[in-house]
This record gives sequence, structure tokens and C-alpha cells, in this order.
Amino acid sequence: MNRRITSLTLAAIALAALAVVAMPASSQREEDEPLPERGTIIEIDSPERSLYKIAVPNLRGSSLGSSGAEVMRNDFRLVSLFQVLDSRSFVANLEQEGLGINPSSWSAVGAQGVIKGQIEQSGNQITVTMRLFELSSGNSATLSETYRGNTSELRGFMHDFANKVLLRLTGKAGAFDSRITFGRRVGPGRKDVYVASWDGDRVGRVSGGEGVSMLPSFGPGGVWFSRLTDTGMFITHSNANGRRIIDGNGLNMGPSVCNGRVYFTSTRDGNSEIYSANVDGTDTRRITRHPAIDVSPSCGPGGRIAFVSTRHGSPQVFVMNGNGSGVRRVTFRGSHNQTPSWCMSGEAPLIAFTGRSGGMDVFTVNIATQQYRRITQAQGTNKDPAFSPDCRMIAFYSSRGGIFVSNPEGANQNRVIPGHAETLRWR
Repeated sequence: MNRRITSLTLAAIALAALAVVAMPASSQREEDEPLPERGTIIEIDSPERSLYKIAVPNLRGSSLGSSGAEVMRNDFRLVSLFQVLDSRSFVANLEQEGLGINPSSWSAVGAQGVIKGQIEQSGNQITVTMRLFELSSGNSATLSETYRGNTSELRGFMHDFANKVLLRLTGKAGAFDSRITFGRRVGPGRKDVYVASWDGDRVGRVSGGEGVSMLPSFGPGGVWFSRLTDTGMFITHSNANGRRIIDGNGLNMGPSVCNGRVYFTSTRDGNSEIYSANVDGTDTRRITRHPAIDVSPSCGPGGRIAFVSTRHGSPQVFVMNGNGSGVRRVTFRGSHNQTPSWCMSGEAPLIAFTGRSGGMDVFTVNIATQQYRRITQAQGTNKDPAFSPDCRMIAFYSSRGGIFVSNPEGANQNRVIPGHAETLRWR
């Protein structure tokens, strides 16, 4: 009975600490402008948006050819750079063409690029040949790859080739082989941490045992997360077999790994502050020193850390160097901003975050120019965003029924993982 009471007490303390930055601010400070409304969004199928028209016929030679091609079609649809042509419009003689193309047959349906593939199968072993044809280059393939492996690897082969197609066409590879980790309520008093392919395939639990596991992120050893037990809240990872990596008095939660260190929130000194430690849990250092609440560290380009602080009155996003120097506020619109996540591509210093503006919605801010963009509006509750590794997409949880992805303008929103989710990270 005592153990049950202790567990419930610790859970209440943990949830109360997290709620400090999730409670509505009492009033909006005068200098804080409201968060922006959502601007005009040009949807991806609009004639005003120029998309690369690509055809992806089913791969030849195996019954797996249809599912393999659909993986690539889905990648291209969701990334918002392509118009994937309907196979019912094709006029080419696919059997006669084989792995080549007749350019006139494809230009007749408006294609700018065509992907052809073939699977040779022996038991559960496959050899997959893939080719990209750009109509501007005639009937010569501009990209060719051959993959060999098990049938279970076909999805990975398709994601890899789609990444290389983006590299060929845009100069920047895709992130179609990436993964998303997230927390999920699975019952009263129970949360677990999950990981899945970014497109929703192979959703699997990585935390074990009863109780509360939450606030995950990727790092050495797999997926790092916070775990609440009868004896406290500590940090571990998916390959630690339940071992406490970072422990101590009070609450220890919300790990984010960069600079060879784990950044996390702890109340070990009585107040909620940001700390860091080696990935083996040694050499713990206090990074922030302020009487306000500091939580939610998030690693960014160049080893910078974004975090949420109430030091200016209401929860706002701040950034600092990895050693705690150079602290500065970066959100100046809205009275309540939380759960920051960096764009890691380095092209622009973008942070996605959850803002309260009537309800909870997703926003981005360029911290150099203070340009804000609203990703969601009047679409239920939307929160806990994460940029894809190439920053071409943003994932977030929506009360519409799961994890959605959109482009960085908020267009082309699609559900990829059904069910409840929170505190997403993408790598």
C-alpha cells in the first residue's frame, strides 16, 4: 500500500512540474504581440504551386513490386515537392519498355521524371534494380542503383532510392529512412515510449515495465527517455535494460543528447533547472541558474540548446550555448510558448514550438529574423512539433487522431501514425 501511495505521489509531483509550463498564463505582457494567424496556404495540388511531376509504375518481376512502388509514391506525396502522376493516366507500354522508357509516351502525360524498377526474387532473397529517368535527358537513366537483401528490406531500399532521387533533383538528400519517437498513454497511470518509421510503419514500444515512461529523444544507445518509478524519476535508454543512467534527488527528465552530453531538466537543487552529464551519467553539471522555471532542453545546430523558461514572466523559448552561456529569449509573440524543436539542416535557424493562441497550435520562428509562421489553426489541438532531419517536413500530434506531417508552410497535412502521442522527436 505504501509503495502505491509513494508512486502516486511521485507521479503527481512529476506531472505538476511539467504543468508549470503548460498552464495558461494569467495575462499577456504588453510587449508580447499575439501569435500570427495562419496565412494563405497554397495547397500542393494548386496550379499556383510548381511541383515536379513524377511517374512511379509498379516494379517489375515480383508480386512485391506494387507495395515497393507505393512506398516511394507515398514518400514523394508527403514531402510536398512532387506531383505523383496517377497510374491510370499512363499511356506507355510498360511491358515493352522494360527498365527503359519511351520519352514521348511519358511527356504525353506531363511527366518530368519516371522511376522504373525490377525485383528478382529467389525465396526470401531479392535483387532490386532502380532507375530514374529525367525527360530532359532523353531515354538515358540519370540515376541507377542495385540493392540486394531480404524481402523485409524492400521498404528500406525504396526509401533509400527516394532519398537519392531528391539528392539528384534538388541537391539535398531526403530523410525518408528516418524515425519518429514519441510518448503515448496506454492506460490509467501508464505511459510508454514508442518508435516508428516516419511514415508510420513498424510502430514498436521501446520502454518496458509498468508505470510512466515519457519525454523521449534519440541518442547513443537508442532512444533516451524519462522513467518514473516508486523511488523517483530517472533517465535511461532503450538498450540499458532498465538501468538508471542519470539519477539523483528530485525529478530528472526530458533528455536531449548533443555535444557528447545529455541535457536534461532536474529539480535536484530544489528548483527546475537545466543540467548536463556525460552519456554514462558521470560529470553532472548545472547549466542554468535562475529562480524561474527552466525546462525542456532541445539540442540544435552547433551544439546550441533551446529551452523553455518563465524568467520573463510567462513560458517562452530561449536559446543558449551548450555550457550555459549566451542565454537569450527568441520568442516574443504570444503569452505561452513551449516544446521547442530545432531545424537541424543549418540552412535557417528555425525552431518549431507549441503556442497557445485560443488553443494549442504549432508555429515556427526564424530566431535570426523573428519571422513567425503558423502551421495549424482551427484544426483542434496541435502540439509537440518536430522537424524532419532535412527540415522539409514537420511532425506534430493532433487531436484529429494521431501524428500528422506537413510541409513547413502548414500545407499538405497528412496523418501518418494513428493514436495518441506526445513529445515527438524525429531523426
